[in-house]
Amino acid sequence: MTDFNGWHMPLYYSGMTEEHNITRTSTGLFDLGHMGRVMVRGVGARSFLDNLTPAQLSKAKPGDVQYSFLLAETGCPIDDITIYTMSHTEYMLVVNAGNHDRAVAWIEKQAAHFGAVEIEDRSYSWGMIAVQGPEAEKVFRTVVGDSFPALSYYTFAMREDDGRWPTCIISATGYTGERGYEIYMPISGMEAVWTSLFDAGAKPIGLGARDSLRLEAAMPLYGHELTDATTPLAAGLGKFLDLEKGDFIGRAALLAQKEAGGPARKLIGFELTQRGPIARQGFDVCNSDGMKVGSVTSGIFSPTLQKTIGMAYIDAASAAVGSSLTVDIRGRKLPCIVVKKPFYKRSA
Repeated sequence: MTDFNGWHMPLYYSGMTEEHNITRTSTGLFDLGHMGRVMVRGVGARSFLDNLTPAQLSKAKPGDVQYSFLLAETGCPIDDITIYTMSHTEYMLVVNAGNHDRAVAWIEKQAAHFGAVEIEDRSYSWGMIAVQGPEAEKVFRTVVGDSFPALSYYTFAMREDDGRWPTCIISATGYTGERGYEIYMPISGMEAVWTSLFDAGAKPIGLGARDSLRLEAAMPLYGHELTDATTPLAAGLGKFLDLEKGDFIGRAALLAQKEAGGPARKLIGFELTQRGPIARQGFDVCNSDGMKVGSVTSGIFSPTLQKTIGMAYIDAASAAVGSSLTVDIRGRKLPCIVVKKPFYKRSA
């Protein structure tokens, strides 16, 4: 067990590599109760979120999930979030555990100036469990049944109280590179859900494997690839920004960065070209002349690919796929190459 932003959570159950491989080959079971869940309601809810986030809410219909950001005026994220459109007067925002307090405070501060909107923080009254992996559909159907509708990627549906479970929200997003489902409901029902999924064959997965899985899938982690000093444009996440819609917080800064030719640094994926130690966050990345051009944000030895991989922010001039670089790992400059992200893609 370990402390994770104030939550007492499992780093691993049986072993990080074993749990990583279980999720890639079978079904992993994740307790995500530490994530924040914030309801936004009212006749002004959509207009409020249009101003608060860069999401393309005009294209969202009930049942859609959108990846987005809470941005400061600088264009840098306070947090990355997902937005669940329940209706055009009700939304759910899922925020990161480490940013929960400041994200909720930011949302409430903006809502106080906006009017016609109500904020409810469900983070401590509702829980969240996920199943992920190539066998997740089979495990999920064993527990939920075949009558529940099929969900396409980044959508959700409500499951009504059946006497066994309370009314819950079920979505199909994921943070592992695998298909799967997330289940949200009042915490009183979560133990029964966890037990049912475990009995159906899903295996518990801790924080360690969750990090290695998301890194193989090149998914950003706040505090690593996303910070209050980097923009979504620098992180290569421009497709999630609706810069053409009306004004939103941070839009002017993003437009200025784009009009200036783009970010000076870009987020790249790299792999070491020889066996060696892991490139950890903060390690220097150098060009072929030995000049520092950036820093590592995340790195692991990939259990799936059997090589050392990572992500880094480096000068845009050195960021082309195929470029040769080195990573300074405690005084050893190990060769690496810029590669296309993600590192891992599921087969189907």
